[in-house]
Amino acid sequence: MPFDESDHQLAEELVSRAALSLDNARRYTRERATALALQRSLLPSSVSGGTAMEVAARYLPADAADGVRGVGGDWFDVIGLPGGRVALVVGDVVGHGIEAAATMGRLRTTIRTLADLDLPPGQLLTRLDRTFIGLVESEPDDMPLPSMGATCVYAVYDPATRRCTVALAGHPPPAVVDPESGVTFADLPTGTPLGLGMLPYEAAELDLPAGGLIALYTDGLVEDRHQDIDAGMERLRNALARTGLSVDGLCSAVIGTLPTATTSDDVTLLLARALP
Repeated sequence: MPFDESDHQLAEELVSRAALSLDNARRYTRERATALALQRSLLPSSVSGGTAMEVAARYLPADAADGVRGVGGDWFDVIGLPGGRVALVVGDVVGHGIEAAATMGRLRTTIRTLADLDLPPGQLLTRLDRTFIGLVESEPDDMPLPSMGATCVYAVYDPATRRCTVALAGHPPPAVVDPESGVTFADLPTGTPLGLGMLPYEAAELDLPAGGLIALYTDGLVEDRHQDIDAGMERLRNALARTGLSVDGLCSAVIGTLPTATTSDDVTLLLARALP
């Protein structure tokens, strides 16, 4: 039976839709590759805790499945401070793609600048909150906002006192591994995410004896669409309870407990162990 005009129109429509889908796929692949390259270039290539801490970190970009735009705005950093102290930072910019990665880079640079002023953790996050608001407000009206918010944890460890001062901006609480009492999640003032301009951020002190370890992470490590967050926290607790591993080995062990090889959100983990 010969094809009629309606068959030709249907074939043209199918070819047109297929071409559009291929073009969208190529554009998405280029955007994801660009965002991933930007994200990688903005994260530290290595981290060091000097003579005070043994540190290691991992970053995993989000999977591109289910319409997620892939690479997001997670970051980590380790900053040397006067007196042998060490600042530990993990943050998470809301959103995915190039805009989130670029905003992450600006926040990381701002934190380093504020850390050079040796501000206490609570004051540093308060200043960072104001800076983030300024970044959003400075965007041109015809440009999409880079993000509507971000979370962050900033901790300063002092080897002289064996104490760690921590402030949170809407971020998951750090896990602390004590050689004697095991793994606990710090009970700290949560604070609001960055960008809301609410009350000043508060800090609290944690004991971190020689051999003790603190774990900073983003919610992608413990949250999963198929699993309750309490299950993710328990999974992290059990992984951190392993003994006899270097911090680098422990990082790999924790990442290895993720339910799937690909995640719907970025995953960042920073481990720091107090040296004798």
